[in-house]
Amino acid sequence: MARFTAAHALAQAQQHPLIPVFYHAQEEYARTVLAACYEAGVRLFEFTNRGPEAHAIFSRLQRFVEAEYPDLLLGAGTIFTAEEAGRFIEAGADFVIQPVTSPDVAAICRSHDLAWLPGAQTLNEVYEAHRLGATLVKLFPSAYLTPAYLSILRGPLPQVPLMVTGGIQPTTASLQEWKAAGATCVGIDARLLDTSDEALLTAQVRELLTVLRPAV
Repeated sequence: MARFTAAHALAQAQQHPLIPVFYHAQEEYARTVLAACYEAGVRLFEFTNRGPEAHAIFSRLQRFVEAEYPDLLLGAGTIFTAEEAGRFIEAGADFVIQPVTSPDVAAICRSHDLAWLPGAQTLNEVYEAHRLGATLVKLFPSAYLTPAYLSILRGPLPQVPLMVTGGIQPTTASLQEWKAAGATCVGIDARLLDTSDEALLTAQVRELLTVLRPAV
């Protein structure tokens, strides 16, 4: 059974609307980056399925999260198939993120009441992903689609929760623009962040989160 429901994941994304997108083959380094982001206020963290050891590292990272940061949701990204989704869910994934929309992945996430974040671009794709039960629809790659494009989508689809990710620059000006365009939350490629110094990373992420958080 999943640690967190899809509804809880959405609520956390709305309240803590910055999601680092990260992969590293060194588990200790991944732990350091995750800890720094958590200290900054991150409550959803995506570990991407992009290396040969990704599943093994994710499994150990999930145990670390459950022991040290039990309110953090650790998700598996770059998932294409139901088989991949099942393996990461079995390893404890708290949400599943896709670059595409796969109905069979939607079905397995629904069966666990687990947050599903499929990738989409066009109005039809976003609507179809939402119809299939997406917790958040991942507008990808957002940097090439632009905030203006997001604003256009928001016209006919004001109710669909949208995560923007893919090449977004981690600056306050950029995030202000995406927030104004209607982004529910923003995924930032951790390679664009300064991950070499834990304290600096925490400060940077905290500043970006402050821009995105909803007004009280």
